[in-house]
Amino acid sequence: MDLLEIQSGSQLTSIDPGNVPDEVFWTIPISPDRVQVDLDNAAASYEINDLQTLDFKDTENDLKHGPSVPATASFRVEWSGINKRVKIRDRVNGFAGQFIEATATIEWSAKEAGLSFVSEPADTSHTEFAMIGHERNGVFFPQGKAD
Repeated sequence: MDLLEIQSGSQLTSIDPGNVPDEVFWTIPISPDRVQVDLDNAAASYEINDLQTLDFKDTENDLKHGPSVPATASFRVEWSGINKRVKIRDRVNGFAGQFIEATATIEWSAKEAGLSFVSEPADTSHTEFAMIGHERNGVFFPQGKAD
């Protein structure tokens, strides 16, 4: 891989677990033990190591379910702090939630045969927007109760 190619903005990779036509994509189930949430202390983390996934080379090929090669991805995201608390209750649409606008950091890496990427360290992250919280909807929305 040549540095000029990276600087030119050419897409070199589109790593994700694949998508199913007419379904949610770029999404897979994960083990609950990979996510830690402590809303009382405004903290959360999400960590995956060596996730077996695919590289479709670019988004267009990915969306068309084109050829791919095996890849692995690892990341750790941490949320902390309280910038603002938000409480929402929408009886008409059956949705309620308590959320904390916070800061977040991430480290990310991926590799496949002949290509690897490692992000800058988490402490160099800059938060544009980050939120953690708890929501209830559908059958979990208590119609008759007030928050």
